[in-house]
Amino acid sequence: MPQNVLITCPNCKQRFTATLYNIVDAKRNPVLKELLIRGRLNLVICPSCGTSGAVNAPVLYFNPDKEQALIYLPTEIGGNDLERQRIIGDLTNRLLKSLPPEEKKAYIFQPKVFITRKSFIEEILKAEGISFEEIMAQELRLGLLEALLSSPEEKWKEILENNAPLLDPLFFRILGGFIRETSSQGQKELSAQLTRLQEKIGDFLAAKERETRKSLMETMLKSGDEELEAIVAQTRPLIDYKFYQIMAERIDEEEAEGKAEEAQKLRELRDKVLDITARQDAEARAALDKATRLLKEIWESEDRQKSLREKADEIDMTFLSLLSANLQWAQIQGDEEMAKELASLADIAVDIMREKAPPQLRLINELMDASYPEETRRLLEENAPLVDQELVELMGALVHDLDEQGYLEAARHLAEVQRQAQAMVT
Repeated sequence: MPQNVLITCPNCKQRFTATLYNIVDAKRNPVLKELLIRGRLNLVICPSCGTSGAVNAPVLYFNPDKEQALIYLPTEIGGNDLERQRIIGDLTNRLLKSLPPEEKKAYIFQPKVFITRKSFIEEILKAEGISFEEIMAQELRLGLLEALLSSPEEKWKEILENNAPLLDPLFFRILGGFIRETSSQGQKELSAQLTRLQEKIGDFLAAKERETRKSLMETMLKSGDEELEAIVAQTRPLIDYKFYQIMAERIDEEEAEGKAEEAQKLRELRDKVLDITARQDAEARAALDKATRLLKEIWESEDRQKSLREKADEIDMTFLSLLSANLQWAQIQGDEEMAKELASLADIAVDIMREKAPPQLRLINELMDASYPEETRRLLEENAPLVDQELVELMGALVHDLDEQGYLEAARHLAEVQRQAQAMVT
């Protein structure tokens, strides 16, 4: 149900006509639903200067399968409550006129209204079992792919350097999907470009991983025994055949240059790292075996949730990781009953882990779940003794980690809360 409206370009002030969609029927037009979720609905381009952007127009989202009637109506639209109610009524009536009698149900007459796009989209995704963060993660990687494809090859390395955290399995799934799709549709030139890009990214990551392992080796050489233990534990995935190969090459180089003492230091470091990894791997296997036995015992009990709570002292990150892996396996296998039960156990296990966390981490977890700014301010004020510079710095470190991992919405939320906490400290 599109409408033609007159738009004034914010850049060149040229007026032009654009087609906007104010009603999205998810069942009858899933393409519009996808555009809405990905922030591309009502995207217009000025024919005069080429400036593009999404028009911030009211939207009614309707999904009869989920019995959802939601309206996005930002505060800047409608000068007063009467005008806003008129807009809501107009959208609702237009939707009702388009529906067959059997779909005109009571919930449509009382649509849920949202003033922010984020909360609006989150409500849609919640019914689909998808998180807002997942959609944003996909959008970021699609944006990176578009940037690479629109840039000359000599610029690829610079773009990749600036966006290295986004080069994860999700990115490669998206890229692989595009390669298969373009190939099946006979788009040979684009398919070849995507394949070339895939190869270049592989070369870039291989070189970056080599540099990372070399840097890790240098850090280890400067570390004491106690610090080395912690470094090995934190960087275990990097300590592999390639790491030892780089170390062997370095030993050969030092010997070739007559630096016997440096070569000996590297040999001693290699022996220490081998001993530490062997011991830590054995401890990890033992912890996994223990977690496996615990999960089996809980699963075979008459009341699984009660059994899990009774064994709260034995719940740790290894158990939580094992539970998560089993949940993913159940979802892949399509076993909805098992997945539902495992998800319930995972929720309880997460609550147990939160209760075990230090007070400041528990507070941060609560703040992450709270709405900004009123609810977060209330929590901070109620926990004023915990709000100090240490908490602010911990928040800052977590914001950095979330940003690096691509959880931009979560990072933005915590950054806003961090500013609230900083204001209380100062």
